[in-house]
Amino acid sequence: MIPEQPIPCELLEARFVDIFGRVKAMAIPLERPSADLAEVANDPAVVRGISVDGSSVAGYMDVEDSDLRLAPDASTIFRLPYDTRRAAAYCDVYSRGEGAAPVEADPRGRLKATLAMYLGSGQRVEIKPELEFFLLRDGQPADAGGYVDIYPKDGLSERLNEILVSLHQMGIALERVHHENAPGQVEVEIDFAPVLTQADRLVSAKTAIKALAHRAGLEANFMPKPIAGIAGSGMHVHFRLYDGDRNLFGGDDGMLSEMGRHFVAGLLEHAPALTAVCNPSVNSFKRLVPGHEAPVYICWGYRNRSSLVRVPLAADASKVSIEFRSPDATANFYLALAAMVAAGMDGVQRKLEPLDPRTENVYELRPAQLRRFGVRPLPGTLGDALAALERDKVVLGALGDAIAPRFVELHRTAWESYLHGVVTDWERRTYADY
Repeated sequence: MIPEQPIPCELLEARFVDIFGRVKAMAIPLERPSADLAEVANDPAVVRGISVDGSSVAGYMDVEDSDLRLAPDASTIFRLPYDTRRAAAYCDVYSRGEGAAPVEADPRGRLKATLAMYLGSGQRVEIKPELEFFLLRDGQPADAGGYVDIYPKDGLSERLNEILVSLHQMGIALERVHHENAPGQVEVEIDFAPVLTQADRLVSAKTAIKALAHRAGLEANFMPKPIAGIAGSGMHVHFRLYDGDRNLFGGDDGMLSEMGRHFVAGLLEHAPALTAVCNPSVNSFKRLVPGHEAPVYICWGYRNRSSLVRVPLAADASKVSIEFRSPDATANFYLALAAMVAAGMDGVQRKLEPLDPRTENVYELRPAQLRRFGVRPLPGTLGDALAALERDKVVLGALGDAIAPRFVELHRTAWESYLHGVVTDWERRTYADY
């Protein structure tokens, strides 16, 4: 029997993201279609890259100077299991013409710059993100399952299998995929890897999950709170800082090292500003309320899921990580990770010390207790978070001079539009008879 020939790739999606984190792509037709990804990387059309109009992409360039070039990063090329004649790669974005240089408004480039700014030789940050989302049918949860339920109560098991296989085929190593607390809710945990790699993988995973759901007649919804009254969807991020093979956050008996405490202190110090970058939608703040294990107060603790920063149980020093629990998937993954790394590493550089870890259920503490323990609330609205961002030089520095003012302007416009331009069903129900 003649073996089946691999399907050749005919197009490469040259991917990048806008300031909101929405994935964009230009399709590059390959001059020499091939199933060998090494050959795809060396295809003349890929090596040349492709031009794009930066003025048509949110957060990039003004119309009078908008010619940009997408240069695919060969190390990121992967096949699309749901479109087998296509591959995809993440791009570095350059200006065009004489003296072409990286574009400062490129979020992926900002993450690279932040890592270079804060990490010493031989150091790297690895993360494990927990990506939560809903699968909906006609706007309602696609099953009646709950936390780690199995078939038949979990009616999404076939979809979970498909997600697992497809992401694996794309080179994304998963620690687990399971049903989350709410009906129709799923969590995908991507195993530890360097932070830039993980930012690319998060974009890939979100894009693939949406495509797979669409093919199944479903909607994959990554809003933090798509349905009132049930658990929302977050994106907890676990951090480790390595020097070579040594986890610098690991202390004795699975506790935090001194450097780990400094990193925690940095996250807590900059938490109000981080909220603007990690929770940049109006809807984000409908998740950050008591009752569904979403953080509300700026504090930390060992194994305490009511805290903003949690240190999970670890078998030994090599496994110690620091979990930041507020982010959600409406964030621009590159900018959010750049901001979190900058905040934590600012704590390391300044040798900040956190307040005592909380062991209580923080949601149940009275106001007087919160004041006595020095526990502050997270910003309660997008407007409050943006105001905190404008006062925080470290987080603004992670965004960079080209992105920070645009980020604040665009998200403040969204906040004011929500405040003054939207009348909700709740308002109509509540005030109709006044």
